[in-house]
Amino acid sequence: MTIECNNQHECKRKRERWEELQQRFCPLGQKELDRFLEKIEKGKAKVVFDKHFQKRSLERSVSEVDVKEIISYGWVIERNKTTKSKSIVLLGYVGRNFRPLHVVFDMVSDDLWVAVTAYNPKSHAWKWNDRFNKRICFCNPEDVE
Repeated sequence: MTIECNNQHECKRKRERWEELQQRFCPLGQKELDRFLEKIEKGKAKVVFDKHFQKRSLERSVSEVDVKEIISYGWVIERNKTTKSKSIVLLGYVGRNFRPLHVVFDMVSDDLWVAVTAYNPKSHAWKWNDRFNKRICFCNPEDVE
């Protein structure tokens, strides 16, 4: 799908701000992922799957095994923090065809992450670079033709 941005200036501004923030926060997110993995291996942390994830994973053919692979072998492409929560987006490749997969987690605590959703970034390829590890378009679907 090819789209045309209706507000390239605003989209560019958002992208530049996002890149600046992610350069700072992705390394922190990667450290959090590494620590979480260590805790999982020791049986001291767990991932739970919320209802939205369960619904979407069926629609998008994403298994819990896929998510575990992403946690083990994927890497942080986005980390966000608000006053109420922290979230992280991991990118990995699953299956024989190495399908790209983004998995979004709420980091509830150091030992509990909630899988919120998972999706193939090819479904909105125009939002991502060719490796699906960097957001390039920040338009709302209503803003594109």
